Amino acid sequence: MKKIALILLLFIGLTLSFVAIGLVILFATGAVTSMDEAQALLSGQLPGGESAFLQSDAVAEIEDGLLLLQQQKQELEQQILNLQEDRTNLEAEKTTLSETVAGLTQQSQTGSADQAEQRAKRLEQLRVLYEAMRPADAAAVFDQMPDAMVLEILPLLKERQAARILNGLGDDARKATLSQKLLEGQM
Repeated sequence: MKKIALILLLFIGLTLSFVAIGLVILFATGAVTSMDEAQALLSGQLPGGESAFLQSDAVAEIEDGLLLLQQQKQELEQQILNLQEDRTNLEAEKTTLSETVAGLTQQSQTGSADQAEQRAKRLEQLRVLYEAMRPADAAAVFDQMPDAMVLEILPLLKERQAARILNGLGDDARKATLSQKLLEGQM
């Protein structure tokens, strides 16, 4: 019987010492500031008279909030997937457009080269034509041409023919201007 009483006293002593340690911790951490708050906390009541444990309504609200957050998370994940898909599509479109631009640029360069070649052929034909003409007749035609065109054709002609055509131009001021531009290399 003594042993049972000792065990019971030991159990009560340990319980009281744990309660005392708990109270010290509560006061030290500032969780409670008075004995009334400590008593309310230990009895399961908060100072406002509400239970320390969650009521079923609060649990339901928390569960609803959690479900809402999960739905929002799923929606955001779906939006991320859609954005990644859109990005992939845009990158593919960008690649396609880059290839199209490269093709068009190449066609343009080819077209420019073809145009330059055709222009060179036409200039050669004009050179042959004006070399075959009498200088006075060629000068009459050159009088009607813009300076830029005259400056493009004259250097192609043989020097003697070019000199005779330039001399045959009607306007002396224009002869001087064209000679100066030829000297400066403005064609």
